[in-house]
This record gives sequence, structure tokens and C-alpha cells, in this order.
Amino acid sequence: MAQTSIPAVLTGLRTLLLARPALAAPPAVAVHLLDAPPFADPEAIVWSRATMAGAAFVGWGAGEASLATVEPLTLAGYLYTSVSGNTETLAAAALTRAGVLLGEVMQQLRDDPTIGGALGTLTPPRRWKPPLMSTAVWTVNRSSTDGSGGIDVTVDFTITWSATT
Repeated sequence: MAQTSIPAVLTGLRTLLLARPALAAPPAVAVHLLDAPPFADPEAIVWSRATMAGAAFVGWGAGEASLATVEPLTLAGYLYTSVSGNTETLAAAALTRAGVLLGEVMQQLRDDPTIGGALGTLTPPRRWKPPLMSTAVWTVNRSSTDGSGGIDVTVDFTITWSATT
């Protein structure tokens, strides 16, 4: 019986991101395993969903003969940053900061695509492809409808891992 790598991937990625200098430096960026807003953090990275799907999932865990020994993992999450005020300059600053946070997530995936070995080792000739950030949807909103609040930028993203022979 196969065991899922999802818990190790989520907790490992959280640990690795918290250690990144650009995210750990004061003020530290929160990384949440639990998607339970409202958050008190002015900015954070949040994991919202892990999915195993597709043809490879049908036979996943059935053993070597199934040719489906690689867990087909897709991870969805989002990041946000909030700033006080509501000027175009502040909106631009919030967008820039969201880009920095997204860049850190992407760079961590480049630096360690198996998330500290959480995805496990594949039997050659199979190997992990680099993780693919398949979507990044940016949303800019005022934090209140009367215009008195700040600006919130949210980036919803999806990351997919797959293997090749």
C-alpha cells in the first residue's frame, strides 16, 4: 500500500519557506498550513488544497506492475499582502511585494524541487520534472468598500509535480 507524500510536502514546503532569508527577515512572512481566515498577518503564504487526480491516480499505489508508482500531486495555495491607504502608489507597492512573495515560492521550488526529499526518490530511468507553477491569478482589491481602508493583493497559484522516464 502506498503512502501519500502530501503531509510531508506541505509541512516541508512551509519549513523551507520560513527559512528563506527574504521571508524570515523582519517582518517575517507567515506561512499557513491551515486556510482559516481572517488572518492577522499583513502578508502570508497559505496552502489551500492538495489534489491527486488524473489517469496516474487511478492506479497509484498498486505496485510496480501498475506503472503508476508516482503520486500525481497538484498543490494550490495563495499569498496575500495588505497595505494601509488607498493610493495608486500604495497599490503599486503592494503588487510589487506580492511579486516578491511569489518569486520566493517559485525560487524555493527551483532550489529544492523534491521539497527536502518529501516527494521521494524515483527508480531510474524515471525522474521528477521541475515543478510547474501552472497558474497565478492576481487580484487587487480595496480592503473596504467605502474607500477608507487599505489595499489587498492576492495571488492564487497552482503547482504541479510530475515524473518522466
